[in-house]
Amino acid sequence: MSRIFVFAATDMEGQPVREISGPNELVLHVAGMGPKNAAAKAEAAIRSTDKPDAVAIIGLCGGLTESLSEGTVVAYTDCLSTVAGEPPLRCCRRRSDVVLEMLASARISCGQAVGVTASRIATTRDERLSLAKSGATVVDMESYCIARVALVHGVPVVVLRVVSDSVDRKLPDLNRALDDGGALDNRKALKVALASPLKTVRLLAANRRAMQRLKPALEVALKANL
Repeated sequence: MSRIFVFAATDMEGQPVREISGPNELVLHVAGMGPKNAAAKAEAAIRSTDKPDAVAIIGLCGGLTESLSEGTVVAYTDCLSTVAGEPPLRCCRRRSDVVLEMLASARISCGQAVGVTASRIATTRDERLSLAKSGATVVDMESYCIARVALVHGVPVVVLRVVSDSVDRKLPDLNRALDDGGALDNRKALKVALASPLKTVRLLAANRRAMQRLKPALEVALKANL
């Protein structure tokens, strides 16, 4: 049995973890959106308790290449940062391979990806293509910061996410609703949503579909001996 700290940015992304029962002790941490919130939550969680055997980072991500369609589940090989000078962080190869093997045995398709963590939401194709120049194939707002804390404390990291928006999808400009920590201000987010109702409806529907693809993958992966 492994003791695994599972980090998700939102309650929606973390909900499948609450429904999983199995051999491992899963401790869910809802870190909040954005690099600052993620780093603070990870530091508090890992430093204040007995160290876990592994950290699993889960949730949604955005695709940066045309080869990654919406609904594609990916395991990260590396985490990158948009902050200048931050080195690449390697996810645990052995543990990621175990996850990939279990998913393959369950006939759940899962690709591999290099993820980059940004402080802003990539809302347009041009923004995503610019991020792809780093060598990343997907983008999120938390993984690098959580992985960095875990690795400093000697805890191996696995990242399992699902592509919720493709490189071509246009999103409402939710960056106008982000607070200083990178999380959404609900009142500002409502104004953005009302100003772009069609994009918002499509975004929410895409997120729901993506989580429906991620849930069965998590049910398998988080039972692995990490």
